[in-house]
Amino acid sequence: MCCDVRRLGERPIGVPGLFLVAASVLCGCNQAGGPRIDQIEQAAKLPNKVPVARFAGHVSVDGQPPSQENGTLFVILNDPQHLVKGGKCTTNCDAEGNFSFTTYLSGDGAPTGKYVVSFVQLPVDSAGARHGRRMGTPSMTREYVGADGLKNLYSDPEKNKDNPKFAIEIAEPGRADYDFNLEVAGKDPVKTPGPFAATRLRSSVTPKL
Repeated sequence: MCCDVRRLGERPIGVPGLFLVAASVLCGCNQAGGPRIDQIEQAAKLPNKVPVARFAGHVSVDGQPPSQENGTLFVILNDPQHLVKGGKCTTNCDAEGNFSFTTYLSGDGAPTGKYVVSFVQLPVDSAGARHGRRMGTPSMTREYVGADGLKNLYSDPEKNKDNPKFAIEIAEPGRADYDFNLEVAGKDPVKTPGPFAATRLRSSVTPKL
């Protein structure tokens, strides 16, 4: 399953040269529902696809799986030369902290290139859920907003790009053994996150048919 997370209030991020169907599944998540398999396979057959490579692994918080009580933990990729709020590609971790990016086919990775990785843990805003239609099928938009369960320590890509462990290069064939341990306990929260820190995310969840 895919969870297509996008920056709130902006159009889905695509790649020049791809059709709309490809743009709508580009860089989604892997846990909370999303485009149907036939739609993803259709996108994979389109011309002018950008090369992708596997980007998957595990995130722990103070050596433990991320607490679900603090919300959903998101992994965000940003172009270090062109930072944008909410990132270029986003996925979420499962209850054990595992993550995997999807571009065309489930788990195939993210577009190749250099990135800075950031992390944010946001609770779901139940009041912000909306029903609609996505690519011709029923869908529900789920919003995540609130206090960052990681104290805003890792949500700022401008800060993270100076840390070697958060500066990565995704190259074919990619890797599935990335391991990020985020130290939070005992640290003072960042009261004012940077302008590119993700503070609100939106996911479009498409039920199975």
